[in-house]
Amino acid sequence: MKADDTGRPNLREVREYHATRLNQALRRPGMWGDEITLRLFMDAVAFVDGLDEVWQAEWKRLEARGAFTSLGVHGAFAKILPNYRDDGAAVASIYAGIAWRLGWLTVDRTLPADDLWRLRDEAIRWSARDRDLDEVLAELGAPSVLLGGSNPRYPKTLAYAANGATGLICLHFASTYDWNTTQPQSESRPVLLAIRHDDGAFMDSSTFTPTGTAYR
Repeated sequence: MKADDTGRPNLREVREYHATRLNQALRRPGMWGDEITLRLFMDAVAFVDGLDEVWQAEWKRLEARGAFTSLGVHGAFAKILPNYRDDGAAVASIYAGIAWRLGWLTVDRTLPADDLWRLRDEAIRWSARDRDLDEVLAELGAPSVLLGGSNPRYPKTLAYAANGATGLICLHFASTYDWNTTQPQSESRPVLLAIRHDDGAFMDSSTFTPTGTAYR
């Protein structure tokens, strides 16, 4: 219902408008303007929710963790995966983690908390060999949020969340599609590069697969 007879939206509708666009931009960052757009949408939702100071504190926490450089979150990822063509999905996962903590992220499903922490604790063993997207989905099920779209030709990130858990577990995938060849090729599945959690120093937050180590 509108706040008055002028047709202007009320505060709830304004909040829903900005939150919806934030969630759309997180899922398809390349279509919305990448990192700067995510920050602008988060600025807007923080303002409506009266959480400007909390959002700014989260941003400073990124810098303190080494997850934000002069080139933004993109610059931090370039340090740990310099040869990774991200297309915005990995960067979006950092902002998705903040959105989850602040109650802004709309998820498709949540995992039991024990399953989420087990994946984090077993990341070294679980990433000891390469896995493709289909294999990961068969084992873990659909993600809480798919960042980067479903086209197998592009990189993507699967983010998993649990009720009561403040952080996300993110699995970053690289495309195996060869954009440089003119020869016909089959649609191969993206391959897992790293399993990342939201806690601690950014440089220490990822466990890499053999392919992820090669990208480094």
